[in-house]
Amino acid sequence: MPSKTSDMLAVSRTAGRLALGYYAFLVAQYVAANPQSINSLPPAEEFGRDPVGEIKRKDGTFHTLNLRFYLDLFREDHGMQSEILRSWAMGALLTLGDELSAHKYFDRAPILELVYHLRNGVAHGNRFNITRNGQHRLVQYPAHNRDAIANSPAGVTYEITPGISGAVLFDFMGPADVIDLLQSVELYLSKAAGARP
Repeated sequence: MPSKTSDMLAVSRTAGRLALGYYAFLVAQYVAANPQSINSLPPAEEFGRDPVGEIKRKDGTFHTLNLRFYLDLFREDHGMQSEILRSWAMGALLTLGDELSAHKYFDRAPILELVYHLRNGVAHGNRFNITRNGQHRLVQYPAHNRDAIANSPAGVTYEITPGISGAVLFDFMGPADVIDLLQSVELYLSKAAGARP
C-alpha cells in the first residue's frame, strides 16, 4: 500500500504535468493561430489535394479530417480559440480535483480546497453553486490562494465564499491563474511530502 508521502508526490507530479501541459497546449494554440502555420502542415498524399489527418475510434476505424480546413477554421474563429482554452483549463481542474479527491484532499489546505470548489464549479456548467454541504465545508476548510507559492505579481487573492456565484472560467479566474494554481498545488504537496525545503 502506498504511503501518504508517495501519494502526495504522485499528485504533486500530476499537478506539475498539468501545468506544463497547459503551457505546451498554449504554445500549440499560438502556432495554430499564426497565419504562417499553414506552411507547417504535412504534405498531401496526392498533388492538388489538402493534407488529411485521422482521429481514431476505439474499434480502429477513424474520422478523416481536412487539416487545412480545420486549421483555417481555428485561426479565424476567435470564439473557438477561447472555448478550447477554457476546455483545457476545465480538464486540468477536473483531473487534479479527482486525483485529490481520491486522497480526501490530504490535509485540506486552503489551496487544495480551492481546487475542490473550482473543480465542482467547472463540472457543473462552469458555474459556482455552493450547496449547503459546500457552505459547511467552507466553514471548516477555507478555500483560497493567500498562502500559495505561485501567484500573480499583482498579488490577487482568489477565495471561495459561501455566497459566491457566476462563471468559474474565465470570469472568476483566468488561464494564467489556473497555471498558478496547478504550480502551487505541485509545490505545496511536494513540500508537505518533504521533497523540497
